[in-house]
Order: sequence, then C-alpha cells, then structure tokens
Amino acid sequence: MALVGNTYLTLKDKFAQKENGKIATTIVDLLAQSNALLEDAVVRECNEGSTHKTTVRNGLPEVEFRKFYQGVNASKGEYTQITDTTGMLEVYSQVDKALADLEGDTQQFRMNEAQAFLESMNNTVQDNIFYGSKATNPAGFDGLAIRYNKLSADKNSIGSRVIDAGGKGANNTSIWFITWGDLHTHLLYPKGSQMGLVHTDKGAQTATDSNGNMYEVYRDHFKWDVGMTVRDFRSTCRIANIDTEKLGTEEEPDLIKLMVEAYHKVNRYAKTGKTVIYCNDTIQTHLHFQAMNKTNVKLSIQEYEGRPIVSFLGIPIKCADQIRNNEKAVS
Repeated sequence: MALVGNTYLTLKDKFAQKENGKIATTIVDLLAQSNALLEDAVVRECNEGSTHKTTVRNGLPEVEFRKFYQGVNASKGEYTQITDTTGMLEVYSQVDKALADLEGDTQQFRMNEAQAFLESMNNTVQDNIFYGSKATNPAGFDGLAIRYNKLSADKNSIGSRVIDAGGKGANNTSIWFITWGDLHTHLLYPKGSQMGLVHTDKGAQTATDSNGNMYEVYRDHFKWDVGMTVRDFRSTCRIANIDTEKLGTEEEPDLIKLMVEAYHKVNRYAKTGKTVIYCNDTIQTHLHFQAMNKTNVKLSIQEYEGRPIVSFLGIPIKCADQIRNNEKAVS
C-alpha cells in the first residue's frame, strides 16, 4: 500500500503553482493549517462539463476451461455508470481602502482580513468531502459518508467496506482509510475551469454603507469549484459506529483490531494509489497514547514530511477536524 506517491499532483501542489507572490503563499499556508486532506487529495478535470461520468466494474466475467473441438460461452463483466457533480463555492472579502493603506503592506493586510473567509471555505469543502449530500443541498456534492452508509456482507457492495465498531446511539465517529488516485477516490473540478481555490484581486471598488453613502474598498473574490468521485469503492474503507463515550473505558472498541481489518480490506486494491488514514482529534489522541506503548507494534510515531506523526502499519494518521463525534449509527 503506497504511503504517499510523488507521481500525484495534489491540491497543495496546484495551489502553490497558480500564483506568484506573497498572497498565493499565504493562501496555501492558511488552507494547509486546517485541511488535512489538502496535502493528499488528487484532483482531476470533469469529463462532461461540470459533471463527471465514471464506469465502475462491480462484477467479473465468467471464464471456463474447454476441450479440443468444444466451444465456450460468451461472457462479460458487470458495470455500473455513476455521474458525480461539482458545486460552486464563492465568497467576497472587502476592507476599507483607507484603513488598508495605513498599514504599509496593503496586500498582507487584505489577506489577513480575508483569513476568516478562507478558513470558512476550507472547512466547508472538507466537511462536504465527508458529509456532503445532494439530497439536503442540491448545489453541493455527495461526500463519503453518504456513499459508505450501510453495512453489508456482500463483497460486491460498497457496504462491505463499512466496518461496524458496535456503537448504537448518536455519539459515534468514524476512522477513514482513503486511497487517493486516478483509479480510486479523487476530487473534481469543472472541465475547462481552474483547479482548486481561485483568488481574484478585484482592486479598488466603491461600496455603500447601510445608509447608502459611498466609500472606497479593496475587494477580493474567492471561488472554489469542487466535487468528488469514488471510482473503486474497494480501496477506501470506513470504520463506523465508534462510540466516543466508551473510549477509555472497559467497553471501548478494539480500534487496533478494527484498523487491521480495514487495512486488509483495502490493501490489495490500493496498490496504484496512496492511502491515508483520517480521524478527528478525539481518535487521534487516543491512538497517540496507544502508539506510546512500546508493545504496540502496529502503531508507531514516524517522521512524515518533516514532522512526527502517528502511523499505522506505515500509513500516516491525520487529523480531520470535520469528522464528527455525533454521527448516527450506521446499520
């Protein structure tokens, strides 16, 4: 299972390439601070405008041996065609021109003022990657939880990649093994558009206050068109129904055993991608304590991109703040 492949262009790579100068660098840094997926998520252009059509194989053709002078039956695989959509996320930021000019470094002041807008966009994208639902927000896209939302013993069903940790109420969380790649899970952007968050400096503009009086502002526009597709459901796995109220008690689920099960569910299908484990800070802290136990050989603390990080069988475990502690039980 690949840890992180150098052949994949991630969101962070693309953000860093799109603009020169201090503002672009600041945007990348701000996004990376609160989005664990930014360094890993692979992004691809839609193949049909703002939608992406993917053909998923969910059944192998039947084959058979034959004797001399004896034929065999024709066969074919089973396929399902899935269409995923992208959503448009936009916001404007503006600051009083006179105030910004007083600061000396006008551009940096504007970016500092836009930080809350960027963080909000960042959180919204990350939240939708996990919990987005077109049923409740038609302008968005379906996230992972809406896809991996049932338990199933059928190995040809996406439910076979949902593992039950035993929680029954509504105080549950999940651990995700996500494999990023062209043949696996990847994000989308509309055909012919720019990838990732696009910043446009609108310059000086005239605004009006609540009384209709005019004044000058600097205005910035931020736009992020994004969607997601899961091309091979077998290379991603969800450990669901982890009751957070039982962590640290005698009734807590055996997370290591469940993670071993998830590892083996995705390992053979993840060879051409890069797999990363995501959980929230509640679970990450719990796993960190276990990693400090020298007898636990599956969890360890390793150097990853220049910083120490808990890993499981060599796969980095990252904190995704948007993974909730109040998930309803998956059945």
